[in-house]
Formats: sequence, structure tokens, C-alpha cells
Amino acid sequence: MLDEMINLQNAIIPACAVVTPDTPLLQALMAMNQSNKQQCLLSEAPNLVENSTLPSHSPGCVLVMENEELVGILTERDTVKLAVKGENLSQTTVKEVMVKPVITLNHEEFTDVFVAYNMMRRFQIRHLPILNQQKKVLGLVTLTSLRQVLNYHHFLRFRQVSEVMTRHVMTVYPFTPVREVAQILAQYNISCIVVVVEQEGLLYPVGIVTERDILQLQALELTLQNLTAETVMSFPLFSVKSIETLSTAQQILQKHKIRRLAVVGEQGELQGIITESNLVQVLDPLELYGILEILERKVMQLEECRIILLTKQDLELAKALENNEFSLYYQPQADLKTREIVGAEALIRWISPQKGNISPAEFIPIAENTGLIIPLGKWVLRTACTEAVAWKNAGLPPIEIAINISAQQLEDENFVLDVRSILDQTGLEPQRLKLELTESVLVHNINLTLEKFKQLQELGIEIAIDDFGTGYASLSYIQNFLFDILKIDRCFIKNITQNNKNSAIVSAIIRLARQLNFKVIAEGVETQLEQDFLAQQGCDFIQGYFISPPLPFEEFCEFYWDYSKLK
Repeated sequence: MLDEMINLQNAIIPACAVVTPDTPLLQALMAMNQSNKQQCLLSEAPNLVENSTLPSHSPGCVLVMENEELVGILTERDTVKLAVKGENLSQTTVKEVMVKPVITLNHEEFTDVFVAYNMMRRFQIRHLPILNQQKKVLGLVTLTSLRQVLNYHHFLRFRQVSEVMTRHVMTVYPFTPVREVAQILAQYNISCIVVVVEQEGLLYPVGIVTERDILQLQALELTLQNLTAETVMSFPLFSVKSIETLSTAQQILQKHKIRRLAVVGEQGELQGIITESNLVQVLDPLELYGILEILERKVMQLEECRIILLTKQDLELAKALENNEFSLYYQPQADLKTREIVGAEALIRWISPQKGNISPAEFIPIAENTGLIIPLGKWVLRTACTEAVAWKNAGLPPIEIAINISAQQLEDENFVLDVRSILDQTGLEPQRLKLELTESVLVHNINLTLEKFKQLQELGIEIAIDDFGTGYASLSYIQNFLFDILKIDRCFIKNITQNNKNSAIVSAIIRLARQLNFKVIAEGVETQLEQDFLAQQGCDFIQGYFISPPLPFEEFCEFYWDYSKLK
């Protein structure tokens, strides 16, 4: 029954990054880095891989082929060793450093998830090429792809993180040179190092440097000696407590599309790390088969209840939109240099005649699940643009308006046309409109997102990444998307003057934004000390209760004039 639920073909990632033994190493690294952006790049060996479609996630390697035969493999871990040796990447060829022979699995033998997993564990490999009967490569199997098709978090809810986590974790400080980080990765044959700050004898995780980060630096031909861990680390490092279940850990990994979590104590101090490998190795096939039948019956019951509930909520939301029960509030944004109000974020509110004030955290997920987020999003966009024009007509300067956009809205084929149409109908200048998206929105469809970004920015609209730092920021992520604004999440601003961890993260984000010519907005600013710290670090704009809570349309105008007098 378990086999019936699992489509093994979905575990095979099409191997789109292919090079020959004589390919220059730098070109191979660029090919590997390009595949991390979900773009198929074949170097000097076109059409050697069958069924080449875009992978659901990056395989983290390139295959080496000669005369249509697989002769080697080059992985992210190999790139770390190259970084330590200081190889001349342009004058070194792939055949000098590739791993050979390659461990493979015939497609007809890939009859079960655990066949591949046990083989990878036995040979201590993370990439397993799958061959057809003609010994041609069909694709790759990785731990990540196995986890995705297995979807086994139901089976992990009775096990704790503390049972399987890795307790001995290599750490470095933010100022550690990247070359030294690469040396540690190579010396201990590990995939990551946690970047920490020390406070009162305890280590607190602030980021992580992985093999992939080293690869990207090499592909960009950056000198490792001149960089520190702080400037290249991915942050923040998502965490889980040791007493939580493995199911919780697995859900966090899957939600944010990451492969590692820090394990922390009650005070947030580092206790260990948990990876996909830790999760997969606890699975017992016999246990899975035994539990599955019980779970199937329960899932069917829950799905029936869910359909009934969503139908009811769908009707309530649609009626609320029809009856004009929604309104917009606006939270002012201030320029830290001029101390002037230069913008506002539009925030939706629902006041139900029957239930009173309903939090957006309650009705937005329902709107997304039922598809009502599309008409609701259009209403927000049209209303905000209309009221922004009304402010200008009332004598206010051309204040910029920021609007949150969901993944479904961005994926809607008419989204850009709708935005252009609403701007034309309301008369709002495109330069005054800012569209805010969370980091999680970006990973839904990278190519589509890039195209939508381009079309919107050609109109003059700026793109802001909301809640920056709560998703999974990395070099490839920053490299892929052309942003205009980064918004630092309020969780990093709170107690920033007392919390060394938060202050280090915020300072790093601002420095990164400066180097990449992004503007920075800090959310959730509530005190003078927080404002002063952000101004000292070079932050551009702030919003939060220190300036003002969100205000309805009429009160925003009054606030603006009162604030201008106090400035």
C-alpha cells in the first residue's frame, strides 16, 4: 500500500547539468551554480541526458560524460576541497578533480525508496544516478528528492529531535575568514558550519555557511581570503528545540525548502543541528507499512470535514467582499535621514457584523485556500491606489503606497495587466506603488516570478521583499532576483539594543543591502533606541508604533500634518 502512494519517478531529478572531462573547471562550477537557479545548462555535451526537464530542486552536482557514457561526477563537496587548495579554476579541467568511478542504480532495480536510500547510505554518497537499459542517464536521486516523494512527516510525530540530532557541530565566528571556513569543511568532510556569536558563555546561531555557498563564491570568481563568514552566510538559521518532534522539524525543512535546522535550547543557545539525513535514517519500512492503513482512514475523514469547512468559509468571505465589510489601514513609513513621512503600508481589516474584528491571520489563509485571494487582492490594490490619489488631492505630497501580494496573485496570468489597468483607472503614478512579497513567494515558480518582476519594474513599480530574514536568504537567492527594497522583519528589531544576536543579523542585512544597492525598511520599530541604532547602521526607512500604529484613511491625513509640525 505504501508503494501505491509513492510515485518513484518523482524522486528522479532530470540531470540537466552535464560537462565533459576536458571542460575547464570554472565552466563546470558555473554550470553547477546555474542548475541551482533551475536553468538547464549543458556544457560541450548537448543532448546526452534523456528526458531533460527542469528539476524540482537543485541536485548540487554536475555529471561528467564522454561519448554518451557517464565517467565521473563533481559535487558541491568537491568544490570546497578545491577552494582550500587554491586551484586555478580556469587552467584546471574536470577530469583532474572529478570523482570516479560513479556509483549508479539501474532503473529497473529502483523498485522502492529504501533501495536507493540503503545504497546511498552504504556507499556514503548523496547523489545516485539512475541508468536505463542502454546505460544512459535518466536522472539523479538525492536525499531531498526521496524525502519529497515519501512525505513521511506523519510517521515522525512520535520521535523527538533530541533522539537523532547531531550534537557535535563545527562553529565559527562572523569575522572568521571564508578560506578558513572552507578548510574546516574540507578537513572534517562536512556540509556546513554554523556561524555563532558568544554571549555569557553560550553560543547563539546567527547563520550558516554551506558547501553551496562556497560553490557560488567560486563561480563568481570571488577571493575567499578577503571575505568573512558574516558576509557570505545564509541567515537566519532556522531552528527547532530538542524537545520538539521530528515531524515539526520535517515540516519546517519542507516549508522553507532547506536542508538543515539548528537545534536550540530554551534560551536560543546552540545545542546541535538536524539534517535531512538525520530524518531519513530513522525510518523503518516495516513501521511505515503498519501505521499507513490507520492514517489513510483518518485522512479521508479529515478531508471530508475540511471540504465542508472551506465551503462555508468561502461563502462568508465572498459575502463580506460583496457587502463592503473590508477596509484598509495605513502604517506610516519614515525616512531616517529627513525624518519625513514618505510612504505607508496598506493593511486589510475585516469588521464582520456578526463576529466583529477578524484578524488577517485568520481570513487571509482561507482566501488563499479558496481562491478568493484574487478578487480580494484586486480590491486591496484598487482601494489603496484610489485613496493614495485622494491624499495627493487633499494636499499631501506624493506619498508612496506599499501593498502585500500573495503567491497566487503573482502567478495569476492577468496580474500585471490588472495592475496596469488599476493604475490607469485611478491615476496613481507607477513610481508611487510598491509591491511587497514574502521570501516564500519567490520559490513557487522562479522563471515566472522573474518575468513578472521584469514586467512590473518596466512600469516603474518597485519590488520589496517583506519579512526579510524569516525565509531562507542565500547568495543564490539574492543573485536570482532583482529587488528594490528589503524589509527587515520585526522579530529582529525587538530588543535590538540588548540582543547581540539580533543586532548582528540586522547589521549584516543592512551592509549586504548597501553593497547590492537595495533600500532597507525596518519593521516593528517601537523605541527611540531602536530608531537610533538603525540610523547609525545606515537603514533608510522605518515603520512601527514608534512612528504610528496603522491608521484608517481619514486619520492618516491628520497624522501626516501633525507629524510634519513636530519634525
